[in-house]
Amino acid sequence: MKVLITGGLGFIGSNLLELLISKKNIKQIIIIDNQSKSSLQYIKSICNYKYFSKSKDYIINRSKVNVINADILNYQFALKVTKKIDYIVHLAAESGIDSSINFPKKSFNINVNGTMNYLEAARINNVKGFIFSSSGAVFGKSNPPMREFINRAPISPYGSSKLSIESFCETYSNIFNLNTTILRFSNVYGKYSRHKSSVVTTFIKNILHKKSLKINGDGKHTRDYIYASDLCRAIYQSILKCKGCNIFHVSTGKETSINKLINKIFSIFSKKKYKMPSLVYKSNRPGDMRFNSLSTTYIKKNLKWENKTSLDKGLYKTISWYLK
Repeated sequence: MKVLITGGLGFIGSNLLELLISKKNIKQIIIIDNQSKSSLQYIKSICNYKYFSKSKDYIINRSKVNVINADILNYQFALKVTKKIDYIVHLAAESGIDSSINFPKKSFNINVNGTMNYLEAARINNVKGFIFSSSGAVFGKSNPPMREFINRAPISPYGSSKLSIESFCETYSNIFNLNTTILRFSNVYGKYSRHKSSVVTTFIKNILHKKSLKINGDGKHTRDYIYASDLCRAIYQSILKCKGCNIFHVSTGKETSINKLINKIFSIFSKKKYKMPSLVYKSNRPGDMRFNSLSTTYIKKNLKWENKTSLDKGLYKTISWYLK
């Protein structure tokens, strides 16, 4: 089995690579990444690989892992590199609510046009399955826990871009018989996240650098935090069972407030003799969902998957990775 991962040098991609190289049924992994927000720093500690600094230099070879410095907006290269690929895991994206509000056109271009390049390439080259990383942001102000098939009404350009591709995945399955799986991720945390600006990463880095923790709002808004290795198991399961069109929520199904998250992080750091910084509460951020968690009933039943790592254990492992 040959698997192509877009955005494969990033946070989730690095965790996924670590899992896939351990699987005997995965014969080759092709990573596409333009390194705009990532680098080779993580993969060097994970495995050996063959590197192509320019997409035009890429040639098919027998190396287990290939890394190609390429942009997903390059449609002609998408057509070339997806030939004889079995499954595409599309992780590349312009992520984040703030970024999509500040630069909505850029968010659309990368998240919609860039994704469409690989969805269309998958159709043309008869790829067996397309796995798309979506988000709970497609639901907007819906009451948690959100189930897979309730009304989707995003309140940010980021959520809208994800919803647009969800619709195309459904259409491509219905019209072109392309197997597509939509995975809606909740808030992911874990190792290989040093370059990220997500809430867990930001809090950890600020504590290490003795900076105050800035909270948007009153700290009572909630999120559903999933440990990266648990999420990657779900991606692998979806590769094995990618047939027709499916939508799964990769989450814990549990809400945790920002204030409670901070207390858990503080507890771990205090045992390691770190002094806790001050908390600064700011105004609410536009486009933010107040309460957020995703139902896991459907994925447990139909993909035979559930998270195994508690938030306390996951935070401890993540902080330990940072301290190393």
